[in-house]
Amino acid sequence: MTIKGFFRYWKMEALLIICLFSGALLSHAQTINQALLLDGNDNNPCIGMDIIRREWTIEAWIKGNDNVWKEREVIIGGGEYAEYPHVDNLPLMIKNGHLHSAKANITAPGILDNNWHHVAATCNGAETKLYLDGKEVGSAKGAIDILPGAIGTNDQDSSTFGGYIDEVRIWTKALPAATIRKWMYQPLTARHHDFAALKGYYPFDDMQDDVSLNIVGKGHQAYHMRNTRKKYKSTLPLATLAKNDNPLFSIPAGKQQLFNAVTIQSEWDADQGGANEQVLKLRIVANGNASPLKLTSLQLDLSRNTRLSDIGAVHVYYTGQTPRAANRKELFGTGNVPQRSMKLILPPADGYPLQNGVNYFLVTFDVKKDAVAGDTLYADVTSFALNGVAYTPEATHSNIAKTVLPVQPNTVKLLQWNIWHGGVHVGNSGRERVKELLLKTNADIISMQEAYGTQEFLKESLGYQLQTSAPGANLALFSRYPLEKHLSNDNFKSNTATVQLPGNRKVLIGNWWLRYAYKHEYTDFYPIPGFNTDDWIREDSELAVTDARKNMQQDIDPLLKADASLPVILAGDFNSGSHLDWTARAAFLHYGYGPVALPTSKVMLAEGYRDSYRDLQPDEVTHPGGTFAAIYGHLQTSRIDFIYYKGPGIKALSSKIIRTAPEIDDVWASDHSAVLTVFNIE
Repeated sequence: MTIKGFFRYWKMEALLIICLFSGALLSHAQTINQALLLDGNDNNPCIGMDIIRREWTIEAWIKGNDNVWKEREVIIGGGEYAEYPHVDNLPLMIKNGHLHSAKANITAPGILDNNWHHVAATCNGAETKLYLDGKEVGSAKGAIDILPGAIGTNDQDSSTFGGYIDEVRIWTKALPAATIRKWMYQPLTARHHDFAALKGYYPFDDMQDDVSLNIVGKGHQAYHMRNTRKKYKSTLPLATLAKNDNPLFSIPAGKQQLFNAVTIQSEWDADQGGANEQVLKLRIVANGNASPLKLTSLQLDLSRNTRLSDIGAVHVYYTGQTPRAANRKELFGTGNVPQRSMKLILPPADGYPLQNGVNYFLVTFDVKKDAVAGDTLYADVTSFALNGVAYTPEATHSNIAKTVLPVQPNTVKLLQWNIWHGGVHVGNSGRERVKELLLKTNADIISMQEAYGTQEFLKESLGYQLQTSAPGANLALFSRYPLEKHLSNDNFKSNTATVQLPGNRKVLIGNWWLRYAYKHEYTDFYPIPGFNTDDWIREDSELAVTDARKNMQQDIDPLLKADASLPVILAGDFNSGSHLDWTARAAFLHYGYGPVALPTSKVMLAEGYRDSYRDLQPDEVTHPGGTFAAIYGHLQTSRIDFIYYKGPGIKALSSKIIRTAPEIDDVWASDHSAVLTVFNIE
């Protein structure tokens, strides 16, 4: 330990002794600081953050597990789908033992040892700088964009960091050296001068096996960390938490303080008659355990509801410190009568005490059975009080609201979802997350791709009929109603069945997966400028269009010729976009590309099929509906999962892209969003 480090450590110990005698000693829970421990091999902590342009800061504390460094070990990297020539996907790494920033080509002198070190890189739009232990160790002229999609890795086994990483902070501005030095030795608080520019903050004190929260995360994609593996089929240990023994980093004593508060809206619609339908969560983050703050009131705004008579009761619960926590404690009574403006009050003596870290408060509605289908359901927390002092949370949901879905004798819900390699990309609980989502949708029919051995587990969980070509097959079709199997020309690409609905009704279902283009540029790599979109059209014509025509001509059309009264639904991962999305108006959503006459969607429409989502959401700018990739911030508007339909007696009543988990603020289990369409079938 250096002399400077010794005195800093001694001062921290002295402070604790003083606090002990003054009666202000922090609880045991508060003094334990944890760090992320990676194995240097298979660990793959992903955050999926989007591209940050020109001005930024990234920083962390690190400690290698030994003095032997590989050729490169990543501290903050791009992760999957990050190989773009115009962005840096290795902005902070160790190269042959030296701290390094790749695109700027800055290398720090001296080889790192296996003690704790603070590392940082900044760019102010004109110059990139590299810092080690608060000191500038290199710089280079020029602006660089970065893609910070993963922590401790860059999606390659050889580059995974081996050791401890803590206090990862990602900013959208260049912090000056003095600010970095001032705050590197302590947790961030709301007093930080540049707090508003904080885009990612991972203290790693909260991880529960498979998720660590970005405690400043906002909106539908909060960039929480998914703790997963590179070898997704394996059962190797995940990255874990371990005690942080860094003597230079201290947690100040003192009374609990508010860090931040964010409201997060549910994107899910609600069934008529649904009980405790989640509407929003208020995530309050507090620093410290001493003299805990108490929630004493909430001010709710219900003014955007179409009609309050749709709602039977409003509930508020405390739901723990993690998105999936099972505990629920109801506050403010056992259900409140809805009003346009509602102030719910707890006396200060009865206020709900906050825990150190994250605190979730959930608002739910009981939806009446006679609620009007298509009506909007909405709530907002406009303010809340801690110990009687009012605060305004950050709102991140300007255009999100729930809709009442019809539950009628002739309605049929169909869910289309590619679950990504059997749903195993979120730690050890990915399959559970898939199951929970399927149950929450209450879908009657589920068209699934990449089931890959999960289908029997899901069949038992759902209690549904299952049609699949083999236990480990790609395609799986689930139905709460009887299925009649039909032969398919290619079991990997087509799974055809007739569903026998109540009331002597039938519907023909095509469960599809189509081949994707060789370059596949307009789903994975379209952030890169300069592609010839004629290549996309040609390759889709050779692959996805060929598969679609073959599936229709050999599997679907003969059945429709035999029974012209059959309505038909074709749902699947088409691995191909829609010309209805890639328009000139929407080019700014697709990194400047558009219009693009993508051929698969044109073929489907020419065959008389209707695109259920685009039919009901005709504006491709306000409702882009991207389904790939739900978990990567820079790939959000490529809609490649579809539910098409045609035939007598069938009408789409509602259609929605689902991209958030049933439990608000939890991570999403797949790289694809799901599509849920409600049909009326006479």
